[in-house]
Amino acid sequence: MELLLTIDDDLLTGIIDDRPNRFVVRVRFEDTLGRVFLGDPGALESTVEPGNEILCSPVDNPERATDYDAIAVHVDDVYVSVRPTLANALFERALAHDSIPTFTGYTCRKREPALPDHGRTDFLLDTLSGDTAYVEIKSCTHVEDGVAKFPDRQTERGRRHLRSLKALCEDGHETHVVFVVQRPDVERFRPYRDVDPEFAELLAQVQETGVGVHALTTSFKPPHYSLWNDELPVELL
Repeated sequence: MELLLTIDDDLLTGIIDDRPNRFVVRVRFEDTLGRVFLGDPGALESTVEPGNEILCSPVDNPERATDYDAIAVHVDDVYVSVRPTLANALFERALAHDSIPTFTGYTCRKREPALPDHGRTDFLLDTLSGDTAYVEIKSCTHVEDGVAKFPDRQTERGRRHLRSLKALCEDGHETHVVFVVQRPDVERFRPYRDVDPEFAELLAQVQETGVGVHALTTSFKPPHYSLWNDELPVELL
């Protein structure tokens, strides 16, 4: 287990009361009910559920409708990070430490590079051979019986990203998609076919085309985020 990031925020512990919409959780802090911003709009079944313990960071901004940010939820003796944008930072830090075997020696040339056709992906890397590689990062938190599954809601955006990677690969570019599972209690990764069968089919297709499909897991033990498994097995069928 390798330390990747440490957060300096003061964290408050509360209990989830309910989730009135995709981006807000109401949390009970002792005798006070607070509105907490949830950065992950996924279904988060079995994670963001009433009665679960949640860690929140206070935010002092009178223009916001929420006074806290959701950081992680305590589920089955582990903390599940509910900050999807953190996946990019965790990957980048692991990359800088040469901690991911697939990307040993690779370096970050650019964040959020423009794609040749349209849109953007997450990283453009310099490879050991002197070429470049496009990398798309996906944050994953849903786990069933030790299997991480993505996505937990239908994702047209995710499907569009896979099509872009496939087109780049067919044009001769090195391309990868990396699923960053932000919890450690995982044995393997699979696409969540029951939720988004088209995404599952596309993921298998892009791998056949030559796009690298990878998964890794991280662990959050407040206030530290660590790399847990640098090569989580991926099952696409």
